[in-house]
Amino acid sequence: MKNFRNFLFLTLVCILLFGFSGWASAAGGMKRAVSADGRGQLMLDFNDIQEAEWAAISIAKMKTKNVFQGFKDGTFRPNQPVTRVEAIVTAVRLLGLENEAKAKSPDTKLHFKDAEQIDKKFPWAKGYIIVALENGLFDASEDKIQPEKPASRVWVAGLLVKALGLQSEALHEMTKIPNFTDADQIPAGSIGYVNVAVEKKMINGYSDGTFQPNKNVTRAEMAALLDRTDDGLLENAGAFKVSGVIKNIQFNVTGSVYNSDTVTDQVYDSVNGEITLTTDGQDSLTYGISSELLVEYHNKLIRADQLAVNDYVRLLVLGETVKEAVLLDPKQNDESEEKDDEQDEEDQPTSTSDIGIRQFELEVKLSDKGKVELDYKNKDGHAEAELKIASKNEQQKMEGQKAVNAIEKLLTNAGISENMDKKEIADKILSALNVDQNNVKELKLKIKFSSGKEVKVEIKNDGGKDDNEEDD
Repeated sequence: MKNFRNFLFLTLVCILLFGFSGWASAAGGMKRAVSADGRGQLMLDFNDIQEAEWAAISIAKMKTKNVFQGFKDGTFRPNQPVTRVEAIVTAVRLLGLENEAKAKSPDTKLHFKDAEQIDKKFPWAKGYIIVALENGLFDASEDKIQPEKPASRVWVAGLLVKALGLQSEALHEMTKIPNFTDADQIPAGSIGYVNVAVEKKMINGYSDGTFQPNKNVTRAEMAALLDRTDDGLLENAGAFKVSGVIKNIQFNVTGSVYNSDTVTDQVYDSVNGEITLTTDGQDSLTYGISSELLVEYHNKLIRADQLAVNDYVRLLVLGETVKEAVLLDPKQNDESEEKDDEQDEEDQPTSTSDIGIRQFELEVKLSDKGKVELDYKNKDGHAEAELKIASKNEQQKMEGQKAVNAIEKLLTNAGISENMDKKEIADKILSALNVDQNNVKELKLKIKFSSGKEVKVEIKNDGGKDDNEEDD
């Protein structure tokens, strides 16, 4: 039970600031946690991931995109060598060709010398091998798959360069000897592929100056190589990088004009949001984004709906849609910028958006004796807010700009208006809080809209409400 209430408080803040509900669809098999700043994090649920923490981000991304999976016993076995057949299957999946592979007839004849072994032991992989053949992922000289053989670094480099469609570039690099101390161990026909793989930053050498072409690639290393190749696929399609400060981000945008036509879009929901950045060059740029897009953040992952205004991000954009994102530490800007009368934001909170509400007071008592209190006032754009969560023995509080942002985010997500009846307003507030009404022992709510209209609601465990109607 240690730190449970701290976790509960951060979870509530995360719900208010970033919209915690509806996480699961793009993050199946992953743990949920709350970071120190209240963001919802996603972490791998494999029980041996600590053996390769360095690759956790890549493994998570490849797992979420259904490129790489774990084992039935809950392990990923990150340090186990990846076999050639596993490497082929993951490459085909990365290219978005899995459905095509599954549609192949199992009666198709393969002209490899070990075709009989494939039919007997790896019938599930046969369609992937056929698609790999059709897409030029094998060398013309290969007469065996050797499906159970561990995949070497030089073999995987060739496979992934071909997946990127860079065979012609590799052929032009065949006479350029790589700058590795063991370059003489790289087969002559693979020199160009290694050069391109290194140039594209798909694979690197070791600190001792070697490439170790015959070293087996582990499953963790394969996930990292696939992740880099995925970025290469996007860049080949015309994706570009852009960095800047988020000035606006919203989801559930209707009538989206953004296209969805990549492997990423087959994994995440259709684009349902917009993000606007101010770049380092002070340009204002707006792109489509999916709320379920996984964003790298401090060696962990968060969903895109955990991003907030004033975050500094680096995006990989294809067309008008964000395909990859990284949340970076805030840039060190001039502390005097965008502050009124040289006062800190915590000393003089301001409203971050026009939500049409002057005053919002909410008190919710839960059946487990928990209590939530929200207090928000906005006068002429100068807002004050306080957020409390209490248990029997402890109370925690948030004040200042963070509380203003949290409550304004809640009210925006709730979508309440003065034209709604009291029950509808209460239901929308509880839904935005992700609170089951059956767990509410008592609720007191007071809202004063910008028009001057005031609404008061009281709900008790018997479902009764008071007789206070709307007053002008």
